[in-house]
Amino acid sequence: MQKTVAILYPGEMGARVGELFRSNGHRVVTTLADRSGRTSDRAAKAGIEVLPTFAQVVEVSDIIASLVLPDAAETMAKDYLLLAATAPANAVFVDLNSIGPDMARSIAAFFQNSKVDFVDGSINGLAKNLTESGTVFLSGPRATEISDLFGSAARVRVLGNLIGSASTLKMLLAGLSKGVCALFVELALVAAKNGTLGEFIAASREIYPGIATLIDRMLPTYTEHAGRRKVEMDQLRT
Repeated sequence: MQKTVAILYPGEMGARVGELFRSNGHRVVTTLADRSGRTSDRAAKAGIEVLPTFAQVVEVSDIIASLVLPDAAETMAKDYLLLAATAPANAVFVDLNSIGPDMARSIAAFFQNSKVDFVDGSINGLAKNLTESGTVFLSGPRATEISDLFGSAARVRVLGNLIGSASTLKMLLAGLSKGVCALFVELALVAAKNGTLGEFIAASREIYPGIATLIDRMLPTYTEHAGRRKVEMDQLRT
């Protein structure tokens, strides 16, 4: 059955997720009030329908997918709840942000006395590679329903009914990938200082090909997404 899914907001990852929902036959909407021209361009490229106001988005959307910076996740949920009484019956708010389990449970508590259900979600992987190597993790009583919306458009893992499970796994995987990259950089600096950088890289590729593949995929993205990575690590620390 076709659903109306709101993407708030269509940044790089949000636009990609919107594309996946559209490819599975769902109506995808957003609003661009106070958003940048870059966000507008991404929405247009992804074929996401733009509604004039946030209130109109709430009124028509069966599913709200929150995709904002981690430090804006709570505000996004609170803004939605101010208008949630106008949402369709059986609406679901899905937090897909890179937040820790404590924040996920805190946000879920906001919804306890509302008519809207909450699903904890997280996305592991780069937006551009989401269908090839990314994974969407979901947890909560209605997680399976959200999984069904993706269909075969992406790899989705439902982790059970407990809010916080999806956010926990995201933080663990983020810590692993960034920790490996950080260790590699530190060792490469030592190698460079001692005149053996080329040999270190060559030996790493030969002896630890899996680690080299991770470094090749992740490390070049850090300059572009340094701010986001920093906020993710702040969440892991808490």
